Amino acid sequence: MFVDNAVVKRIEGEERYDRFAIASTMLDVSFKGAGCSVIEAKVLKNCEGCNLKYLCNKIDEVVQDYIEKTTVVTSSFSFDN
Repeated sequence: MFVDNAVVKRIEGEERYDRFAIASTMLDVSFKGAGCSVIEAKVLKNCEGCNLKYLCNKIDEVVQDYIEKTTVVTSSFSFDN
């Protein structure tokens, strides 16, 4: 099965953001981490002057929440024969 991870899709003649694609991107971020292209390109020195700071912080919170809710530590296990 092929899954299209494009964030913007044309649905019924109009462009829409696809929640599945956004969620799968967030999953990738939980494994790979994320950076800011605006800071890396030295357009801004830090996040303080950026209008997207609030959203970026929320993305970090969502990723951390996902990691905490899906990471299970097992202290012991057994193999069934």
